[in-house]
Amino acid sequence: MSIAIITAHRGLAEQPAGLPREVVSQLVERAAQAGRTVAVRACSSATEIVDCLRQSNGNGTEFVLFDPGVEGLSRSAIGACVARLDLPCIEVHANADGPVGIDSAAGALSVIDGYGAQGYVLGLSIALEYLGDAECENAIHVGT
Repeated sequence: MSIAIITAHRGLAEQPAGLPREVVSQLVERAAQAGRTVAVRACSSATEIVDCLRQSNGNGTEFVLFDPGVEGLSRSAIGACVARLDLPCIEVHANADGPVGIDSAAGALSVIDGYGAQGYVLGLSIALEYLGDAECENAIHVGT
């Protein structure tokens, strides 16, 4: 099953997926250890983010991590779309300069703010925990 990662493209200095290649590799590897796949999509507008969120419903996606970006236009549309999702999701603000909490507080499990690309790593850990797959990340288990 899949975890969708929807990133907001922030300029020419970014990698094609909106995230550094090393971070994407880390996300893919951690998801694979849990028997899951990761689908990363970089969006260039709020409209494209809404389209990606809508397409996530009913296509085998189990969890969504998304960055609404810094674009002010259509932010309420993103929030409304998140509120209608039948999937758990986490709003990731990779850049702390953007506005926090679009209108999605009712739909998102959490908001991760200002950790850059590592916010997606944190979000994936939360997603795996939520889906019951957090044990795959621990090589050593301590019993109580």
